[in-house]
Amino acid sequence: MPAISRMSEAVSWSSSPGGSYLPFARKFSKVLLLDGYSTRTLACVRSWGNQGVAFAVGGESRWDMSLFSRHARERFIYASPRQNLPKFIEDINHYSAEFSADCIFPTSEAAIMACDKHRKDLLATPLIPSGREIEVVFNKVNTLRIAQSIGIVVPKTVVLDGNNSRAFDDLGLSFPVVIKSESSERVGAKKTESSKKTAYVSNTRELEQECNSRFANGQSVLAQEFIDGHGVGISGLFANGRPVALIGHRRIRESDPAGGPSALAEAIALEPNLLESTVALLNAIRFTGPAMVEYRIDRFSGRPYLMEINGRFWGSILLASAAGLDLPFLYWKLVNGLAILPAETTYHLGMRGRSVVGDTKNLLLSLKGKPKGWPGIMPSRWKASKAYFGSFFDRQTHELIFTADDPFPFVGRLLQPHS
Repeated sequence: MPAISRMSEAVSWSSSPGGSYLPFARKFSKVLLLDGYSTRTLACVRSWGNQGVAFAVGGESRWDMSLFSRHARERFIYASPRQNLPKFIEDINHYSAEFSADCIFPTSEAAIMACDKHRKDLLATPLIPSGREIEVVFNKVNTLRIAQSIGIVVPKTVVLDGNNSRAFDDLGLSFPVVIKSESSERVGAKKTESSKKTAYVSNTRELEQECNSRFANGQSVLAQEFIDGHGVGISGLFANGRPVALIGHRRIRESDPAGGPSALAEAIALEPNLLESTVALLNAIRFTGPAMVEYRIDRFSGRPYLMEINGRFWGSILLASAAGLDLPFLYWKLVNGLAILPAETTYHLGMRGRSVVGDTKNLLLSLKGKPKGWPGIMPSRWKASKAYFGSFFDRQTHELIFTADDPFPFVGRLLQPHS
């Protein structure tokens, strides 16, 4: 039996006087759950289905994997905010009325930001961060500024924009350099748009080209020093910045060896220094809701660097469920002002969660060899193959999407148009 981790200061919340930390002034009876393609939504479907929470789950296509769950008794298809924002809002209001849902829970940044922009137009209450919180947790520039102001270590970063005349060869950064857009999603009048993914550049010419392509979209750009290492997340639920239930995890493999969603992750103890930094950061923001604070641990020095905040449920949340921490249900209790007891915030250490689809992608990319421009270390073809096949025989490793009691979302995962 794996060891059990407990928060050192487990908290019990209730709807008694003093519970004004809640951003909602009412209790809710039924959820309109969005983003059926994501593991974030699948975790909610399975949790709420088992716990008797009333919900209807929607997807942007009929193949979205959460719609295949045995718990998805009420389903609907809606227009993607990335394709038609006005129609997205129209659809959400239509299905809120059809299913008598009094709250809406989007799990993607695109849908969260779309609901935030049209908050006053929605018939049901969106369970999303406040506009002020969104400005921080979904904006890497604002996140890093707050982190630095309270003494959290971040990669050396230079913020550039289209009006910045600073010479690209005078940034004070050594190559390779990591290039990131300030936000993953942008909301326009007609649709939301995803920003370009993280890129790695090895000379001034590549740096200038990559930045200019992003300036054209009206966003600032972060040029950062490259930290070679592995990812660690401190994740869970917060109320006005105070931790309610947390879990630590480390990434063992990612779907893309050069950086991408987790393919294999392990539940680990909450490292005290990272826990302290996480709580200080979320407290500075006064954040309420689910969030993951991501760090990169330098391969050579062991020093942690803050990377970003995901102010929503994160891609590997199914690991928490497998480790015995039912965060979607605890979130439902949180928004309804119900007590969360210390015994509900424990989880099993050493549990490993795997997405065989993502892990297979990792193997195939590893077999192709180190991609051009990737500055980090990658495993050899032999080590990648051995690790991949070895996970099938590891008793601590559990496939997260395909489960014995709910196998069909795995079929949807293979068929859905989203990655």
